[in-house]
Amino acid sequence: MIRYFEPYPLLEPEHDGWQWGPALGAGLVAGIILLIVPSGSPWASLTFFTPVVMGRKVPPGMMLPLPVLWVIHLAVSVAYGLLISVLVSKFRAHKAILAGGLVGFVLYILNWCVVWAVWPAWKVFEIPVVFTHVVFGLIAAGAYRGLLRRRPVHATSPAL
Repeated sequence: MIRYFEPYPLLEPEHDGWQWGPALGAGLVAGIILLIVPSGSPWASLTFFTPVVMGRKVPPGMMLPLPVLWVIHLAVSVAYGLLISVLVSKFRAHKAILAGGLVGFVLYILNWCVVWAVWPAWKVFEIPVVFTHVVFGLIAAGAYRGLLRRRPVHATSPAL
């Protein structure tokens, strides 16, 4: 037993509303992680240098430079991160992360509808893309909750 140990005081978010900075940071954090591990799994065949946007491999006929694809991927990540953070801002940590995974799945469905209607050549084997979107949602929600500005909660000490 450690003598004179006092647990670190709990920190609550500064206010109950949504925060811009952490929301942008959450999208960037999740986007950069999925830029390094493009399919959300380190055991997948995609690498950092594979032309991928949100887990969806870019068709070979599209001749975009890799840095341009990275910028597109990060722009989509920031947009997704903003949306996820708005939707999970009212939840506590564990529920927020689970809700983020669910929102990631819903974003996949919306993404699939857009790809199906606008870019049918981008349709690929969809299971890794679903996994990537769910992992993105989990990471973005966790990053948002972790990046929130916090203030210390002053615990009332019992009267002696």
